[in-house]
Amino acid sequence: MFKKFIDGLIFGAGFGVAFIGLWFLASIVIFPLFFESQSGDSERPEFSSPRSGQSAPSSSLSRSDIESFFEASVDEQIEMSSAIALAEYEPSDDGLMRAIIREYLKIEPGTKLQFDVGDEYPSSSFYPSEGEKRGEGLVLFFTGPNAQMISATAVHDGRIIGLNDIPMKLFRDKCAASGN
Repeated sequence: MFKKFIDGLIFGAGFGVAFIGLWFLASIVIFPLFFESQSGDSERPEFSSPRSGQSAPSSSLSRSDIESFFEASVDEQIEMSSAIALAEYEPSDDGLMRAIIREYLKIEPGTKLQFDVGDEYPSSSFYPSEGEKRGEGLVLFFTGPNAQMISATAVHDGRIIGLNDIPMKLFRDKCAASGN
C-alpha cells in the first residue's frame, strides 16, 4: 500500500513538472508571438482610462498621445484633433443601428479623411440589445494627417456625455472658434 502511495506521488510530481515546463515554454515563446501579432509591434499597447462615456482608440497611436488626449480639457481635445465628425444612428432593415457621418465640425487643412459625409462609420455601428439606448449619435475625434480615430463619445438629448455633458450647441461653437 505504501508503494502505491509513493508511485502516485512520483507520477503526480512528474505531471506537475511537465505542466510547469509547458507553461514556461508557452509564456516565453507562444504568448509573446500572440501579443505581437495583436498589437502590430513588439510592445503591447497600454491605454489610459478614457473618461466615462468615451471609448479608447482602436488604432496604433502612441501611448503618450492617447494619455495626453484623454487628460486634456474639451478645448484642448478640439485643438489636438485634426478632424471631428458628428455621426447619427440610423436603423437598417436587419436591425443594425448604423453610425452615419452627418457632418464634420472640424477638418484641419491637409487631413486625409477616410470617411465622407453620408458614409457609415462601421466600428461604431451596433445591433442593440432589448432596452439598450446609446443615444442619438456620437462625436468622433480623429488625430494626425491620416485622421486616425482616437475617441468616440455618445450624444444623448443634444448633450455630449463623455465631455462633461456639454451641450451640442456649445461644442459646435467651440469647434468653430478653433479655426475650422
